[in-house]
Amino acid sequence: MDNKTNRGKLVRKYIGEEIEKFKFEYKGYQNDSWKYERKFKGVIQTISIYPYRFDQRMITFELYTDVKNSTYASEMGTNVIQAGMIEDITTNSEMRGYWKYDTEDELIEVLNDMKDVLMKKGMRILVQLSKGEEETDTAEMYHELYFNHDELCEKFIKKTGIKATGFDEKNINNWFEVIEERVAVLKKQSYEQSKWELVEMAAFLGNQLVKYLDGEWYHFVSKDHESCSITNCNTAYSCTNCLKVLVGGYTKNGMDWVKEIFLERCKKK
Repeated sequence: MDNKTNRGKLVRKYIGEEIEKFKFEYKGYQNDSWKYERKFKGVIQTISIYPYRFDQRMITFELYTDVKNSTYASEMGTNVIQAGMIEDITTNSEMRGYWKYDTEDELIEVLNDMKDVLMKKGMRILVQLSKGEEETDTAEMYHELYFNHDELCEKFIKKTGIKATGFDEKNINNWFEVIEERVAVLKKQSYEQSKWELVEMAAFLGNQLVKYLDGEWYHFVSKDHESCSITNCNTAYSCTNCLKVLVGGYTKNGMDWVKEIFLERCKKK
């Protein structure tokens, strides 16, 4: 084994062919490593396999994603998880996280061992690295929503063609058909890229509560907090924080949960 081309072919055969079954794509030999990537729920996950720079007969891997605020990364103290950081793995060298070889047959054996670690532990770690810390409705979002809700509502209407003729079950079901279609698109990208359209949705829903249930936009500001909601609606549920429920539905509860909240307001008006 005296050049990267032969090693690369073996990496692609004994590791690549297996992880490609899970939608990873080979991105070539970059910066002294063989890189594989896939897009998983809008997150780019990377497996990088590379030789030890001081001894080309040793090889290892590392895992990372483009999520910068994952809870797992915070716990580990880094966004890049090297093989040597993974618990309960065994390699054939004295250097933790590295495998050594001298012949092609030994490299094949090593690559099969690495593949097993990647499949049994690495995939799970990549999923953990892909989970950002819980995103939330921020003061900045509320500020924009309160002061520009009419413009944001109109923007969402023009973007989607959504229509409102009243606050009843038929209208609400139609609204959430549109909203769920948009959410499916937004889920393909990061929350940071998607959150402003959630503000547009909140503006649209809030304006319907104002128009059809005689609600009012209410702005709350304190030293540590800023938010807004619709108050004084002609319903048993007089106050609704549209942005909070939309973000809650988007991040964990689902849009059916959000729709039920608005259907309840319709039933109790």
